[in-house]
Amino acid sequence: MLDMFNLRNITVDVEKGVVVVQAGATLGEVYYRIWEESDVHSFPAGVRPTVGVGGHFSGGGYGNMMRKYGLSIDHIIDAQIVDVKGRILIKEFMGEELFWAIRGGGGESFGVILSYTVKLVPVPEVVTVFRVEKTLDQNATDLVVQWQQVASHTDERLS
Repeated sequence: MLDMFNLRNITVDVEKGVVVVQAGATLGEVYYRIWEESDVHSFPAGVRPTVGVGGHFSGGGYGNMMRKYGLSIDHIIDAQIVDVKGRILIKEFMGEELFWAIRGGGGESFGVILSYTVKLVPVPEVVTVFRVEKTLDQNATDLVVQWQQVASHTDERLS
């Protein structure tokens, strides 16, 4: 197992609309760095600030903005990976199949991902997040069924 903890550099380029994130950074660190540069940009990802981006992206990147913007992996436009031969590759040289695989296919099995380049998305200056947590004993299944019935008719900004 590799400890990616020290690979935490985050570079935000608002003009290009991207953030370059090293694999050891956490979601909270990425959100904070983006916020330091712009209050109208973000990236679709999870809500737990201590989750590492390497694992989050390798698993797809489920989060609150998914309904409007898709998964985190839908916004990864480049990556830097060390392959089994020790070569450092970017998308241009790793090929489309490997690039596809490291975005949600359990990236740790294809090499060591050093960093990701992610497209930023526009967000309103104020965002409200709330969660409803119910157990099966509290009729959680009924709530899911109700949501499925109304979701396709609801504004995409509501996730």
